[in-house]
Amino acid sequence: MTPLDGLMMATRCGAIDPGLLLYLQKTKGLSVKELEDLLYYKSGLLAVSGVSADMRTLLAADDANAKLAVEQFCARAAEYVAVMATALGGVELLVFTGGIGENSAPIRRDICQRLQFLGVELDGAANEKNAATISSSNGRVAVRVVPTNEEEVIARYTAGIAMR
Repeated sequence: MTPLDGLMMATRCGAIDPGLLLYLQKTKGLSVKELEDLLYYKSGLLAVSGVSADMRTLLAADDANAKLAVEQFCARAAEYVAVMATALGGVELLVFTGGIGENSAPIRRDICQRLQFLGVELDGAANEKNAATISSSNGRVAVRVVPTNEEEVIARYTAGIAMR
């Protein structure tokens, strides 16, 4: 229903135990508005790292909490791919897109390493160059980097122009 569920984002929490909300209301006396602010604007990479919501800053930081935020992000991303692979009966193609997916070779490398059991094998040099195809020819899963323009897609749908 909202962008809060799923993978943690810069400031959004991602999937969490619903009991946490009850705990915060009971023990901290947080109002619904305060919980909403916490979940949308003060969670995710920012909350875990305590440093930044920007993945580039976290990757460059020499800070244990920044490293933990990156680790959690990669682990959860790989977990979601594995869940989808289970539902689909396998994976033929893995696509990285969006700001982090398009631009962060270290994040793609970490996620792909976690998915080797599915047949994901990365071409390290292609990954570092942000090539369109970053999978090794030995892997069973094609891995690609696809640029996206989310603002254009939103604008086209808002204007009633279907994407082709």
